[in-house]
Amino acid sequence: MPEAYYNRGVAYSERGDFDQAIQDYTQAIQLNPEYVEAHNNRGIVYGEKGDFDTAIEDYTQAIELKPDLPEAYVNRGLAYGRRGDFDTAIEDYTQAIELKPDLPEAYVNRGEAWLHLQEWEKAKSDLMTAKNTGMNIITSFRNDYESVADLEQKHNIKLPEDITAMLTPSQP
Repeated sequence: MPEAYYNRGVAYSERGDFDQAIQDYTQAIQLNPEYVEAHNNRGIVYGEKGDFDTAIEDYTQAIELKPDLPEAYVNRGLAYGRRGDFDTAIEDYTQAIELKPDLPEAYVNRGEAWLHLQEWEKAKSDLMTAKNTGMNIITSFRNDYESVADLEQKHNIKLPEDITAMLTPSQP
């Protein structure tokens, strides 16, 4: 019963026990090599552990099994972005958007990738689209960076004032 291993893998992952989660997802995949969700979720766990290459392999397998799964493209885009391959990340986010045009995660992540490439207008457009679909873009940004200054320092870039304002909480 691969579903039992998959479900236990989800529980281990939620507890932060990534090694046990990987073992259970792997067992589910061994029992059912076409278990798309197990490949995708194991990729998430590898990403949490910082093993982006292995995560990308799992997301790629999930995409090969189910090419119309936008979440796998978003997840693989995140892994590429964490490796610093923003162009490839943007390709994956774009594919996710083509599959599901109302997926705010794809827009906010693509917007952040555009920031790294200093494509300000494209970044602003994607961030606004994510915001207009209900995504809290400040909270999403803060999952990756403490502040705009943190991003600017880590990547030696200077964001335009209008984008800085979009990504900065308003002061009371």
